[in-house]
Amino acid sequence: MSTPETKPRLRDRQATQDALIAAAAAVFAEKGYENATTRSIAEAANCSEALIQRYFNGKEGLLLAVLQQNKEPDHTAFLDRPLCSSLVDEAEATFANLTKVFAARAKQMRIVLSRVLLDPGFQAEFNRISVRNQVKIGMEARLARYAEAGLLNSAIDLRSAAEFLMSLAFQLAFMHREIHQSDPTELRRLAADFAIFFGRAVSAPTTKPDGTP
Repeated sequence: MSTPETKPRLRDRQATQDALIAAAAAVFAEKGYENATTRSIAEAANCSEALIQRYFNGKEGLLLAVLQQNKEPDHTAFLDRPLCSSLVDEAEATFANLTKVFAARAKQMRIVLSRVLLDPGFQAEFNRISVRNQVKIGMEARLARYAEAGLLNSAIDLRSAAEFLMSLAFQLAFMHREIHQSDPTELRRLAADFAIFFGRAVSAPTTKPDGTP
């Protein structure tokens, strides 16, 4: 049975956790994951360093808590919007949308990728909380609408097509923008070319007036 002190204690714990998550997000962004210390995070949150271990099982658990709190924006509206006139246009719109998402989360993604590559345990936990699979399923459903409209080649595997489109978007939005530091003009050129390549790869075959492909 709860006591009158229970709710205040729960509120205090939640407030402390929230303060540590907010402080960790700021310190990770400023110093990077490796250079951030639990001491500096605790000081920024005005909390005891021991609470990081108690509440989050250490710095890595705190990073996961930051990721869970700072989830990607809801992609539902984008995925449910009316179909484009062509799959080239669809690819261009997808690239533009995901570029905005990655731009807003660039610092966080750099930290995530370094941990995913180095720590299998963190990789498993990140995959558990990641929305990527949900976005991919939504993209598959959207491409299925293109297939029903006769715009997407019925022989194309929808899962592979969705993976192809998302992989191209990642190349543009993160690898070229953040890692290769491609300038905006080059990014626009690549986006246009990648969209054409995607359209050619998955669009339904067209026929000439004489009925030949």
